[in-house]
Amino acid sequence: MTSKFTLAILATLALTGAAQAKTQITCLTNAGHLSRQHQPLAEMFNQMQDEIEVIYAAPAQNYADTHLKLMRGSATDTLPDCAFEAYNQLPSLARALSARGQIVDLSTMMATEGEGWKDANYTAQMLKLGQVDGVQYGMPFNASVIQWYVNADLLDQVGVAIEDFPTDWDGVLALAAKIDALGDDIDGMSYAVDQWGDDWPFQVLIAQQGGEMLNGAGDTVTFDEGGRSLAAMELARRIVTEGGYDPSTDIDTQLTAFTSGKVGFYANSPASAKLMQERVGEGFDLHSIKFTVWDDANGTLPTGGNAGIITTQDPEKQAAVWEYLTFLTGPKGQELTAKNTGYLPTNLMSLEDEYLGEYYAAEPYFATPSSQYERAGAWYGYPGTQSEKIWREQRSIIRAVMLGETAPQEGADALKAVAEKLMQR
Repeated sequence: MTSKFTLAILATLALTGAAQAKTQITCLTNAGHLSRQHQPLAEMFNQMQDEIEVIYAAPAQNYADTHLKLMRGSATDTLPDCAFEAYNQLPSLARALSARGQIVDLSTMMATEGEGWKDANYTAQMLKLGQVDGVQYGMPFNASVIQWYVNADLLDQVGVAIEDFPTDWDGVLALAAKIDALGDDIDGMSYAVDQWGDDWPFQVLIAQQGGEMLNGAGDTVTFDEGGRSLAAMELARRIVTEGGYDPSTDIDTQLTAFTSGKVGFYANSPASAKLMQERVGEGFDLHSIKFTVWDDANGTLPTGGNAGIITTQDPEKQAAVWEYLTFLTGPKGQELTAKNTGYLPTNLMSLEDEYLGEYYAAEPYFATPSSQYERAGAWYGYPGTQSEKIWREQRSIIRAVMLGETAPQEGADALKAVAEKLMQR
């Protein structure tokens, strides 16, 4: 399994008389991903070879905390050897670390893997998720494109087969209204954009129209172009007034309600697929289906998830981290990740029968992410250090629109004003 890059480094060390002790690397991820994904994969990697030992630092709380720890580590020169950074946070991190010589351009390592290796394993679209200013700073590890989780039993009660789930928003809202009318304890749908921890579902409302959050340089707001932010706020309000979404119910209660059979369909990441299945059990006929987009020709969906980066400047450790990243983002690593979570696999070879192909054929519930490959678009991050604050203020605006306290046009204008004001800091 040892890559050409790693072999070259180890050979150099041997020639110079360096000790051939096991190379230890330390990686950083967040607590939500550590036990279900990284620990089993690290244990497998450590057992399948005897040259490298992977250990994990105390985990961050979430993506925002991961970013903060890495920025602090950069300033104090205490970075781990590798880390897993959210796609929307990667641009600001990579630019800061690059200016200090603390992050590795992975294209130099890719070039050592031989002709055809990159194209056989990764699409250009997938690799772009780990690129900043045209440089490959990250290897896409997790990828998630929002999807619907559906209670087919409730659909059946209103006379709709799962195969006939609407593909347009008017149809989706009409179906939700029918389900909502089944009883006072039943809600038509859940799309908690007003309560989400980051702006991923808001970006969905823009990207599905064919829009982008920022310009190519990443320094100018563009999510309002073509009236898209207004259309997004109008839809957010309709989700409440027509779709039966209840913004007064907190997001955790909405999840419990869905898994208890009290919500028709629920929008969330495929990363929740395994957990959702475990919680529903035999309670109802659970399905997952592709998400709704406005613009079928140009619409995309922001890709959540994270990329593995190399921050050590030690050549031996760089080689070791690269070896680990190619395992995690390789067909076997992605097979196990997809089965453990439901994430969209980032490796093309993982879709072959020996890895996920037969599994997806037998388990269509878990195959939905692979059917949305062509929809995977960028998850944008604002420049500066105020992304979290931007979202907190925008979320309050969106909530006011959904509650009917703020008109959609007023809300759309306020969303842009908040972003433009705070992204300069």
